[in-house]
Amino acid sequence: MKINTKIRYGLRMLVFLAQNNDVVNTEILGKKMAVSPKYLRKLAGPMEKAELIVSIQGKFGGYKLKKKPSEILISDIFNAYNESLHISGCSKESGCPLSDECITSNLWEHFENIVSNKFFNISLDRIINNNFS
Repeated sequence: MKINTKIRYGLRMLVFLAQNNDVVNTEILGKKMAVSPKYLRKLAGPMEKAELIVSIQGKFGGYKLKKKPSEILISDIFNAYNESLHISGCSKESGCPLSDECITSNLWEHFENIVSNKFFNISLDRIINNNFS
């Protein structure tokens, strides 16, 4: 299982914005994340559409969170980029051609549900506070 680069950088961006609790200039944000301002804009588009962040134009512009860190979940980030999480690659959702006739596919679906339900409900504030219990 490998998490999409957009998801990883998008999460980093949201965590950084949450820690600063204000508008963060694109240049500063790019330096902190080690990405170009152009790539930041590419990351920001889907998150703006999902209403996770807002873009502030002008000399003192940049990005800031649109919601409180406690209201933004990992699932929101995946949804913003229209991504899903398939851990085993062996379930109906992951497209396994044998899933209809394989008795273990139900086990793998159960496993994915357990992990994704716990993982997707982690909020930005829990990430910042390192609280995963």
